[in-house]
Amino acid sequence: MMILSKYAKMIEWAIDIHPHCHIFESLSPNQLSSKKWMIEVLKNIVDNKEIQKIEIVGSWYGYPLIQYLRENLFIEKIECWDIDKESRMISNMYNEIFESKDFVSVYGKNYWEHSRDGSESTLLINTSSEHMKESFHMMDQLHRKNKFYVKDPLIVIQSNNMYHIDEHINCVYSEEELISKHKIREVLYSGSQNIVEWHDTKIEESKYKRFMVIGKL
Repeated sequence: MMILSKYAKMIEWAIDIHPHCHIFESLSPNQLSSKKWMIEVLKNIVDNKEIQKIEIVGSWYGYPLIQYLRENLFIEKIECWDIDKESRMISNMYNEIFESKDFVSVYGKNYWEHSRDGSESTLLINTSSEHMKESFHMMDQLHRKNKFYVKDPLIVIQSNNMYHIDEHINCVYSEEELISKHKIREVLYSGSQNIVEWHDTKIEESKYKRFMVIGKL
């Protein structure tokens, strides 16, 4: 009940301050199931006693993914990267309401182009790669440029085959294509999940799919 009240408070704030935001869409059955799917698979791959330092690329509002990560993994810090200003404002309010400011930071720079002293990330997550022309194989360059302190961080990447959406500029037809596009050399998991739109109450196979690959470059 406490978690639900926090989401209710967050929704009330978001639609008051940002009436055209996508807060309801971010909590749709499709979004919830894709994040829970990721967590269930990660729990079988990651030792939950190992400290995780996480970077989320294209983090959008951060939640509910951060909540699920927090409940299932041992986390020291999470960095959220999103170039959309409104998304970052909503992310920061989520961190206020869910009291996660002490271990979650939100950044507005382009993850693929920023420069910094280094990264301690052990887990890299991108659940919206269909929106980005860049691929994780660019991490090879980032490892050299940004001095990644952890060798071969675990990578989680999701995409879909919803080519009909204008903002989707990097969709795939299969998990095999996702592996190839991002040059994942060590595949620990690959699979797909049917996508059901938030307003669709029919229980039937969707013509759209979400694909997920977990592995290392």
